[in-house]
Amino acid sequence: MEQISEYQLVPAAPAVRALPEDRNQWPRDAGEAHGRLLRELNRWSRDNDWPSTLNSWVAEEAVRREF
Repeated sequence: MEQISEYQLVPAAPAVRALPEDRNQWPRDAGEAHGRLLRELNRWSRDNDWPSTLNSWVAEEAVRREF
């Protein structure tokens, strides 16, 4: 069992385990990952004449599952 001494500090707040519902409140790296993935999906859709209607949702779900 681990013992806590004055030299082993306990974190003040627990780590974030889920992204907020509002994407504007996401950490910067999550927002950047979403933007990169969305651009890639949109490019693929254009190149393959495929609808891009759900690309934003797909990108958001992918980022939520990784973060």
